Amino acid sequence: MLVTIRNPFTGTRLGERSRLVLAVALMIIGPVVTHADAKLGVAIDSVFAGIDGVTEPGCAAGVIYRGEYIHKKGYGLANMEYSIPLDSTTIFRTGSVGKQFTAMAIAILAERGDLDLDADVHIYLPDLVDYGHEVTIRQMVHHIAGMGDYDHPALHPGGTEFRYGNQDFATIDEFYAMVVNADLVHEPGTKYQYSNLGYFLLAHVVESVSGKTLREFADEEIFGRLGMDATRFNDNVNQIVTNRADGYRNMDDGSWEIFMTNLSWVGDGGVYTSLDDFIHWDQNFYDNQLGKGGQSLMDLVTMPHPDTIAMTDEGPRNVHYAFGMRADERNGEFMIGHTGGWVAFSTIYNRYPDLGLSIVVFCNSTESSGPALGRKVGEIAVEWVKAQ
Repeated sequence: MLVTIRNPFTGTRLGERSRLVLAVALMIIGPVVTHADAKLGVAIDSVFAGIDGVTEPGCAAGVIYRGEYIHKKGYGLANMEYSIPLDSTTIFRTGSVGKQFTAMAIAILAERGDLDLDADVHIYLPDLVDYGHEVTIRQMVHHIAGMGDYDHPALHPGGTEFRYGNQDFATIDEFYAMVVNADLVHEPGTKYQYSNLGYFLLAHVVESVSGKTLREFADEEIFGRLGMDATRFNDNVNQIVTNRADGYRNMDDGSWEIFMTNLSWVGDGGVYTSLDDFIHWDQNFYDNQLGKGGQSLMDLVTMPHPDTIAMTDEGPRNVHYAFGMRADERNGEFMIGHTGGWVAFSTIYNRYPDLGLSIVVFCNSTESSGPALGRKVGEIAVEWVKAQ
């Protein structure tokens, strides 16, 4: 059973200090900052200085502070063929940043009593192979279920390699038929091992319990409630997506080519969103509008499991993994967030709840690393906030 744990770095209960600090700051400092000083903007611009905004793809970057974007800007092109620039309305594929939305769908169903986090997954997906062990929904959410990843032998008949690029992929149903026969790679509950397969199956748990696809459920219970009208789990990548960025990779001769995908699986990823939409998700952590609307849902999804222990060359290490987000200490502050990547797209969302600060960077080029650039932006933003 999952026990209540505290912020592993400050000792406070997760969510407790961040709400207190934000409330006190608003009372003492006054109105929300609407414009950052020029020095902050120049510093963030310098992080993306290597991107030719006129001829190359790049990134959209946002810094949220106390409820508003204090920096929101596109660097580069969303579409090279028509020279369409990136901006805050551009839609990006976000990769594994989308896991937190899958986990939220699971949490909402659990809060309603429709789903038991500590029940064996076979109750909801009876066609899964017999694992020889009980595997709970909670274990799957926290990546301690013992499930493998895309390199699982069951997914590679005849020794074929998994294709990470833009080749043809199996449909959702075809891939599910393979995953249901993928046995465990280690005993559940014994260690942390990141598993895209687990989150892909969680999408089917949502469908089994709610009678709606993950896309439908999220549209109604998450995105719709938060006013994220341009956000979706894209389970059909052939559909038209207004303002969608194309993805690009740079070739050896310096030219560019499109680097997209026809992968339509969701759960492990598949969320398409923009900076303008994402702030609604970010701010919901401070004033929850989902599920029953209480703080308990936020406490659940931001609480790392005590057993997310990864085995590294240096020995056991707790990665503090919560519901599709990982808690960490960065720039001297408690932080919770996630990165993502698929084909040309790479992304990062890091939230510093005790500061009321968040960093969002979405990139559409193999030459620009969203996580690396986002961490640099985070260093600058944290320093700026502390100087206020």
